[in-house]
Amino acid sequence: MLFSYTLGDKIMLSTAQKILNRIKKKGRGWVFTPSDFADLATRQNTDVILHRLVIGNKVRNLGRGIYDFPKTHQTLGTLSPAPKTIAQAIARKNGDTIHTSGAMAANLLGLTTQVPAKPTFVTTGQSKQIHLGKQIIHLVKSNIPNALLKDKDVALILQAFDYLGVNNIDQKIINKFSDRLTQKNKTNIRMNLRHIKNSWLSTIARDLAT
Repeated sequence: MLFSYTLGDKIMLSTAQKILNRIKKKGRGWVFTPSDFADLATRQNTDVILHRLVIGNKVRNLGRGIYDFPKTHQTLGTLSPAPKTIAQAIARKNGDTIHTSGAMAANLLGLTTQVPAKPTFVTTGQSKQIHLGKQIIHLVKSNIPNALLKDKDVALILQAFDYLGVNNIDQKIINKFSDRLTQKNKTNIRMNLRHIKNSWLSTIARDLAT
């Protein structure tokens, strides 16, 4: 039996098992919200089932309607979820997507050696801070249009450039990263230049696409 009590409803019990099966299939470390089960149950039923799973120590309630299937360590015990998985859960709930922050993009591209101290992600939604216990996760609205954020190669470069600022981007850097882009990447940039609201970033993006 899934729980140590009777729900009194076979349909509810079957739904609870489906929800638990999905959680287990995603694996330990997965962070989720009730919206991740909208295809399986109503919000009210999902809330009841997740509450019982928390009581049964099957999942953990992180707060603010966010849960996880926690990873455990032989020595450290139950581990905290990765900030990115929390941000992804929030994004799914709101119908948004998240991307690498400008600071991390600049680091990954070798444009800076600085590693971001605060967990920050770019979102297609609104800027916000997520407070979960001692963790604070920053979601920042991007200056890059969504159509370009979906192009990972272009997004990484433009996010890095936007973070560094116009005074730290010269023609040599632009040419270096322009050579890394495919014609498909460049066509995508040209098609979406008008959607880049930042004028200097739009100008640099135009140079990238040449």
